[in-house]
Amino acid sequence: MKKDKRISSNNYVGSVVKALRILDCFTRSQPRLSLTKISQQLELPKSTTLNLIRTLEHGGLLIRTPGEQNYQLGYKLMELSYNLSSSLQIVHYARPVLEELQTKTSEIIYLTTHINGRVLYLEAMYPSIRNINYSVIGKTLPMYCTGCGKAMLAYLPSEEIEQIYDTWPLQKFTPNTITTHDELSEELKRIRNHGYSIDVEEESIGVKCVAVPIRDSTGYPVGAISISGSLMSMKDNLLDGYAENLSNVCNSLAPYSSLFPAAQMRAIYSQETV
Repeated sequence: MKKDKRISSNNYVGSVVKALRILDCFTRSQPRLSLTKISQQLELPKSTTLNLIRTLEHGGLLIRTPGEQNYQLGYKLMELSYNLSSSLQIVHYARPVLEELQTKTSEIIYLTTHINGRVLYLEAMYPSIRNINYSVIGKTLPMYCTGCGKAMLAYLPSEEIEQIYDTWPLQKFTPNTITTHDELSEELKRIRNHGYSIDVEEESIGVKCVAVPIRDSTGYPVGAISISGSLMSMKDNLLDGYAENLSNVCNSLAPYSSLFPAAQMRAIYSQETV
């Protein structure tokens, strides 16, 4: 397979790359890590790892877990995620239609894009009656096990899909997670035939969602919107209607497709590979 030219540049600062790799070590399954674990995972000397960690601590990107010799992601990242959402023009244009969709369905509405083979959450609208004490804005998840991710993945060029397969293994999150490429290929065909994706407890137990991609004038998927709720509230007889509502909203945002991060990154990569 042809080498991805997007990662072929040598114009990077090594220490910054290593620091970013440290941040990537923290996941939902391992939110707290020790110095030893981080250095082993990245195959870096402890002294180098400690210096990088102290730098990240100074910037608020990492904090030491109270009462433990472990580290966790710092609250500065949450601040940055809110700043990201506020600075994106597409979020500004999308909010009115997302709010309208949320009012109509009384479910959670997510606006997403994709970056580096993962779903990136740009905005979320929650029902006022629910006590939500967390935010997904700025969070990334795999594409193969989320409604929005599958909706976008289904319309990506085959070469880009192969690169995602090579980069991100099909990790099992729940008993319903797709874990083989053959099964995923069949699922993507189904999504293309129907125009929308469904996620039934593939990434989170008890959660069901339907999602539709937002595509540019060439058909490239730059984003997706989903309606998400509990298994009880997201009844099967509602899904076709929800998908139609989503399609209408996505079509209304298609003229702004160039404002999605996925579109902007694609434009940058295209210039680099010319």
